[in-house]
Amino acid sequence: MGPRFVSGVIVKIISTEPLPGRKQIKDALSVLTDVAYVDTLEGDTECHIRFNTPEDAQIVMKSHKDIQIKNNWKFEVLTGDHEQRYWQKILVDRQAKLNQPREKKRGTEKVICKLFFFPCTAMTENRIVFLCTS
Repeated sequence: MGPRFVSGVIVKIISTEPLPGRKQIKDALSVLTDVAYVDTLEGDTECHIRFNTPEDAQIVMKSHKDIQIKNNWKFEVLTGDHEQRYWQKILVDRQAKLNQPREKKRGTEKVICKLFFFPCTAMTENRIVFLCTS
C-alpha cells in the first residue's frame, strides 16, 4: 500500500554542515510531534521529514526557532511542484525496494546465518556452542 499522498506533510531540513543520523533527527523533532519518516543519507546537508498530518508539520514550523538555533537547521514545507516530485521519489524508491530479489535460505544454512548475529555462540564442526556464562 505505501504512504498516501497528503499535501503539506513533508518538511525539508537544510543545514550548512552534515546532518546527524536518522535517529537523532527523529528524536529531536519527536519532542514536538510524531514523526512518520526521516529520509536522509549519512553525511547529507539536507533531508526530508514526513509527518502524519499537515498540522504536525505546522507545529514544527511554528516552534522550530529553538531547534533551528540549536542545530543550525533551516525548515521549509514542500508545496507545489517540489512536493509532487518528492512524492514521486517516494513511490519510485518503494518500487525499487520491493522489486529487489531476495536471497532465500533454508534449513541449516538459515540457522547458521542467524548465529552470526549472536556474539555468544560459536560453531565447531557441525555443532553450535554457546559461550555465554550467566
